[in-house]
Amino acid sequence: MGALLLGAALTLPACAGTRVASVGPLPNDEPLVTLVVSEDRHVVRSECPDILWLGVPAGCHIPRRLEAPDGRQIVAVKIVRYTDSLPSAMAFEIEAHELCHAVAALQNLPDPCHTGNAGFLQTSHGAQLRFR
Repeated sequence: MGALLLGAALTLPACAGTRVASVGPLPNDEPLVTLVVSEDRHVVRSECPDILWLGVPAGCHIPRRLEAPDGRQIVAVKIVRYTDSLPSAMAFEIEAHELCHAVAALQNLPDPCHTGNAGFLQTSHGAQLRFR
């Protein structure tokens, strides 16, 4: 699985868009971080099924406990958030990537966030923009 998978539903100006990224492949091929950002409240509600909403859904985080090959416990996370305007593809990729570093660092994990991208932005349209 690649280090970053991006998806966008942006075909018509009147349609609400959603971006999804999975970053930081773990040894079991699951991502350390999945980020969902949507202008569609229905997407946020469906991605956060166990949340009781009192008003407008803003977002959630959903932890998944996984076991590494060495027996160590890892918590992977899906972060879902509503937005009034989608970030650019590049800004979204940077956000997902930096969240991956934060989740890995908080668990003292070997950082999987550059696996598959060699430390370069995948959405930079030919520019050699490098993560550090």
